[in-house]
Amino acid sequence: MSRRLPRSRRWIDPEDFRDLRRQAGLTREQAADALDVTSRTIQNWETGGARIPWMAFRMLRVLRGYALPGVYWEGWMVRGRELIAPNGRSFDAVYLANVEQVFSQARLWRQMYAASGRQKTAHTVIPFPDRRRQPEVVQTPPQVQIQRIGGTR
Repeated sequence: MSRRLPRSRRWIDPEDFRDLRRQAGLTREQAADALDVTSRTIQNWETGGARIPWMAFRMLRVLRGYALPGVYWEGWMVRGRELIAPNGRSFDAVYLANVEQVFSQARLWRQMYAASGRQKTAHTVIPFPDRRRQPEVVQTPPQVQIQRIGGTR
């Protein structure tokens, strides 16, 4: 009687692995560096001489930009230096580093404000102007023309 192998024990086709590596634009040496193995190991995986670990295949998929691991990253992709959101917006590493700094600064301001002992009051909040409202049209009185009677000076 044959038993079903768990998902982690399923065979990964060597051709699929090789095609994925090529689509990622990686040489065997580059893939070996990225996966922390030797180029000889990559060669053995691609020729069928050794079984390909699922995590190596999955990491290659991440490097290719197909998917990120985990349920929370569903729909997100990595393409080169950019993280692509499910809505198509891309974030590069510099932008993400700045976002972290903005949140750190906001956290520090919140701590400083709490340490100052000031009460938050409604009159200290300045409302943001509503730019959607149309500007009011102010009518000016009509200009009155004055005519001189009698000649010129």
